Amino acid sequence: MKKKIVIGICVGVLVIAVIAASIIRNSGAVGSGPVFSVSAAEIKKDDISSAISANGTVTEVEKSEIYLDTPVKVTKLYIKQNDIVKKGQKLADFDFDTLNLQLDQAKLQKKTQELALQKLKLTDTAVSIATAQNGLKAAESSVTSAQRTLDNAIKDRDNTKSLYEMGDKSKNDLDLAENKVKDAEEALKNAKLKVENEKENVNTASKSTSTKQIDIQSQELAIENSALTIKDLENKIKKYNDAMYATMDGVATHVNVTEGSFTPNAQPVFTLVNPDKLEVKLNINEYNAKMMQPGQSVDITGDSIPETDKITGKVESVSPVASTNTNNTGTQETVIQVTVSIDNITEVIKPGITVNCDIKTVDIKNILTLQLDMLSPDKDGKNFVYVLSKDKQTMHKLPVEIGTTSDMKGEIKSGEIKEGDLVVMNPKSTFKDGARVKLVEDKG
Repeated sequence: MKKKIVIGICVGVLVIAVIAASIIRNSGAVGSGPVFSVSAAEIKKDDISSAISANGTVTEVEKSEIYLDTPVKVTKLYIKQNDIVKKGQKLADFDFDTLNLQLDQAKLQKKTQELALQKLKLTDTAVSIATAQNGLKAAESSVTSAQRTLDNAIKDRDNTKSLYEMGDKSKNDLDLAENKVKDAEEALKNAKLKVENEKENVNTASKSTSTKQIDIQSQELAIENSALTIKDLENKIKKYNDAMYATMDGVATHVNVTEGSFTPNAQPVFTLVNPDKLEVKLNINEYNAKMMQPGQSVDITGDSIPETDKITGKVESVSPVASTNTNNTGTQETVIQVTVSIDNITEVIKPGITVNCDIKTVDIKNILTLQLDMLSPDKDGKNFVYVLSKDKQTMHKLPVEIGTTSDMKGEIKSGEIKEGDLVVMNPKSTFKDGARVKLVEDKG
């Protein structure tokens, strides 16, 4: 009987000890150590976003500027500034009389040059060379014959002289023989001169052939030049004819001509813009440019945009090269151009206006977050937080890994923190794991 009583007492004491230990553990050893006054906030699922702001100018994506190199007269104008036009619609009539006259003259000049070339090619210089060469051969034969005649005359004179000295020939016979020698010498001289003349004729005929080839090449080049002139005029007439029609749907933002006037050559005749396709050009400094990526969401505001209008866009492209820009203070800075497309274009969005773009470099939806003021680093640089007990009487130190952050919040990547936990704000270095707390403000 006594044993049963002792066993019962022991069991009772053990139960009381277990309950007491449980109470002490859950209450953070309430009754021992200092009590810290703390404020706390609840862990919730939220969005994390961070944005970079920059001013930019709205520009046209589709724009057609019609320039004409040579002024032409506008005989009829069918549109005025700010008119809506359709692709293929006639904008004006131009006077092509001068250009058509120039084209006709160029074609006639080319035809004349082609006839002159044909005439040059019909002249047979080979015949002239052959004739000169035959004349030279005949002259050379005459020299040979004259030389033979002279040799015979000299021989006959010498024989006659010998016979005269012997008394067999008269003085008259000797004189006749001497005269034949002189006549033969004169004939040989003339034959040699004839050879030189014929040689000159051959050279002249050869030079004539070379000159003719040069003349033919020169004429062929002149014909090519005329062909280029004709092609240029035909292209110009086609270009000017095309310029009379709208190349796209849009609005005629500039009409720089009037009926009866000539088209300008230093500015566009017509400027057409598609008001439904606009974009924003931004200059982002080097530091912020590294956070720019195509596809990022953009909120667009501006003085000309009503606050009730929500205009959004996306980063379309980030320039692969940097440039130098002069900022509002007059100093130069290196910038990267970023192009932003506009999702919902309204009447107030016009080319040329200045807008402010908030580019969301971070934009994560419905994730478990904490406020960065809850974090405290340990000696190893790892983050931890103090989580309140369910009865809000003690705080417990828990490690936490942070992912993406914004200015005020961070993504909870891993750790024992759960949605709905109350976490101490602005923890002090004197806080201890398991310390007692007094909640003075619940920011949750």
